[in-house]
Amino acid sequence: MSLKRSAVGAVFALCLGVPAAAEMYTIKNPAEKINNPADKIYNPATQVKNPAANIYNPATRMNSPDPLSPPTQPVIQQAAPETPSARPETLSNKKPQPKPAVPHKKYDFKTVSAYINAAKRAFSRDDYREFIAITEDALRRIDAGTLKASRKSKQRLSGYKIFGYGLLEKNED
Repeated sequence: MSLKRSAVGAVFALCLGVPAAAEMYTIKNPAEKINNPADKIYNPATQVKNPAANIYNPATRMNSPDPLSPPTQPVIQQAAPETPSARPETLSNKKPQPKPAVPHKKYDFKTVSAYINAAKRAFSRDDYREFIAITEDALRRIDAGTLKASRKSKQRLSGYKIFGYGLLEKNED
């Protein structure tokens, strides 16, 4: 019996070490940690526009026996807009406010930067009508071709014009 016990104990002791040895020899897959950025990249091939969808197909006219039927498919029209007499209360609320009247003036500045500086001076004096008149005159001369300006300067002047009208409307209210 003691021989049996010692044999069972030896087998049991050997079996306890097997899982430890198995853990020691496991293969770890380094590919599990790979981050693939390609799934986040924009792929234009996913948005395909089919040019063949717009090709004229005479078979679409088979149900129309009229030989004078249009060769192209008719354009589907949207529902007709509501008539103004249907809702007079909404139209009265949406009347656009007219822009405040600013007299046209002519200035004799030679450069766009001179116009911008004059507009800044008028703005600092809180003379918004003068501010708008200067910017409008500069834009008028740029459009006529008598004043050269870069795109950035022209954009700045048009921004000044919109800003000036906003200030003038607030000032009059």
